[in-house]
Amino acid sequence: MSNFYMVTAAVGVASLIAGGFSCVYQLYRLVEVDAECRGLKHPKLWGLFAASSNGQSGLILYLIGRRKYPVLFMSEEQRDVMARRKKRFTVGLVFLAAGAVVCVLSMLLGGQTG
Repeated sequence: MSNFYMVTAAVGVASLIAGGFSCVYQLYRLVEVDAECRGLKHPKLWGLFAASSNGQSGLILYLIGRRKYPVLFMSEEQRDVMARRKKRFTVGLVFLAAGAVVCVLSMLLGGQTG
């Protein structure tokens, strides 16, 4: 029975990793599109900074800094891209949460002897 819990934990960890990578990538793309719409220089660099910094400091700095730059122009295509990226980010969060729950449950239940 312990093999079942080990496999379940492995599936949970895989879900955690996939959800984490998905969230980071979608955040990078969301910030990149937002920076392009606001006319900021180097939108890819802003996306990288916001998605890969320690904790949330890069994202917070981006959100504070972007207030000086109102949205100049956002095409319908960019709106669609933003909406899709937000949905994909939500799916990544669901995988992250589900993976965490599965990992915790498999550790709690796998540690008990019946």
